[in-house]
Order: sequence, then C-alpha cells, then structure tokens
Amino acid sequence: MNLVDASHSLLEELKRQRKEGRCDVFVKEESLSQLENALCSLGDPASILESSGQEKEIKESVRFTEEVDSSSNSEPEVLAFPEKSSPTHLPDPPIFNLPKGDKKMQWEWLQNKVLGCEVCKQELNPNGNIVFGVGNLNADIFFCGEAPGAEEEQAGIPFVGPVGELLDRIIEAMGISRDSVYIGNVMNWRPSHNQAFGNRPPTREEMAFCMPYLEGQIKIVQPKVLVALGKTATDSLLGHDPKRRLSDCRGLWNEVKGVPLMVTYHPSYLLHNPSKLSKRKVWEDMLLVMEKLKMPVSKKQRGFFIQP
Repeated sequence: MNLVDASHSLLEELKRQRKEGRCDVFVKEESLSQLENALCSLGDPASILESSGQEKEIKESVRFTEEVDSSSNSEPEVLAFPEKSSPTHLPDPPIFNLPKGDKKMQWEWLQNKVLGCEVCKQELNPNGNIVFGVGNLNADIFFCGEAPGAEEEQAGIPFVGPVGELLDRIIEAMGISRDSVYIGNVMNWRPSHNQAFGNRPPTREEMAFCMPYLEGQIKIVQPKVLVALGKTATDSLLGHDPKRRLSDCRGLWNEVKGVPLMVTYHPSYLLHNPSKLSKRKVWEDMLLVMEKLKMPVSKKQRGFFIQP
C-alpha cells in the first residue's frame, strides 16, 4: 500500500470514529514525526494530499490533540500540514512608535490603540472582546500565549478559566504571584471558525498583523525572560519554521531582541494530556527560568510536579 492509499485509509477510519461520536483523537508526537517525514520524502505534504483530494477532508473530518501543542487555550488543535499561501484579507501590520513617557503612560496608549483597532474589532466573534495583555509593567517574566479562547474573549482578559487557573498554579509554584508577572497573547482576538466548539489556530497572516502590538508590550515591560507557551507563540516570536517541533526546542534558551526566551508547552496541553512526563517537562522549563533569574529554588520545588 502506497502512502496516499494509506492516508486515504486513515481518513476513512477517522470518519468512522467521528460518526460514532468521537471528536478528539490523541496522536503521539513520534507518530506525527514519522508521518511528516514520510510525506516530506515524497515532496510537499500539502501538495500530495491536495492532488489526491484529501487535504480538505482531513482538516474537516477530525480534531487532533497533538503532543507538541494544543489550539489557543482550551480545545485540541486541528492537525494541519504546512499551510500553503492563503488569500490575503488583512491589511499590512500596523506601524507605530510608542509615545514618550513612563511605562504606565505607554501601556495605556498602546492598550487604547489596540482596543480601538478597526481590524481587531472587525475580526471579533459576536459578543467577543479584544484581549490585551495584563500584569506588572516591571515584571521580570513575560508569559506569551497564543490566541484568546472562548472564556477569554468574553472576559477580555488573557488566561482565564481552567487554563488560566493552571497557569496561576504554575506561577505560584515558582514562589511568585500572577500580579508579579506580565501575561499576554500573540493574538488580540479569537480566530473565528465555523465549528460549533473549539478553537482555530491563527494563520500566519493573523499573527503577523498582531505581532507589532505584542512587540510593543514587550518593549514597554522590558522583561528579563520571555516564556513562549505553545507552538503558535513560539513561531510568532522565533519566526515560522514548518520543521520546528516543541519537543526539540522546549527546555532550550533562545533570544528575541536581546531577551532570553524559554519555550514550553501551553497549559491547555497539560489539561488534555495530563501525563506525569508532560507536567514534569513544563516544570523543568520553569526551573530553568527561575535559575536564569537567580530566584531561590528549594528542594521541594526541585521535585515538584504540576497538578492540573
């Protein structure tokens, strides 16, 4: 059986499971890597599937929970092969200079600019709100998430609900409080989709438009460490790389505009995949952040496991 036929068989099995009411399928990272490598050996994965008429069907047939990431905040991510160029519907990213003044003045100016952004407002879901970053403007740690989820767009605040509660517990386990850090998202709106539930990962075009607003917040806060939560945040901060996998870059230091960057899994991943190994990996990443900032680390913290 060739690879295209095998992909068709996989699609049929996914359709069967969907008819039985199953909408989430856990796929191990090793399996995704093997599939990706097999497809890449034959050429562009998207082109292969497109030529067989399967690309659209696979994307619409099932939602996957992938070990490297999960969509935005609280729902599993759609497993998609490297995207081809999509039609442009957003204008160029905004260009602006922060006004002179103290951090509070600059932050309020940028917040008002984002809340008044016509593009952001046009992209909102019905009854949704623009979500801007919150926290300590003198924070040493800047946690960067992906895109608002359903609860966040209603509250207009990043990281609320179960995902926010888990992030709060992680922060508290580090011996600090949520009030002492800064928390923001790559996206200022929740990407719309035609499904009854779940979240859609933002497109590169959407991320590019919102990136100046995120960079403005980073420039105002001037953190000592950035923490990218999930693959979307990582790709936004480090640049898109179709071959990048979080398992390869988490736990390693990168740098963004002179600021050390730690990559780790999004808290929503831990809620959907609460294995001890996954929880320990995220906590080990936080220990590296604490060490980078020369924060005290107790013996108890060394052996800590995150409890969703």
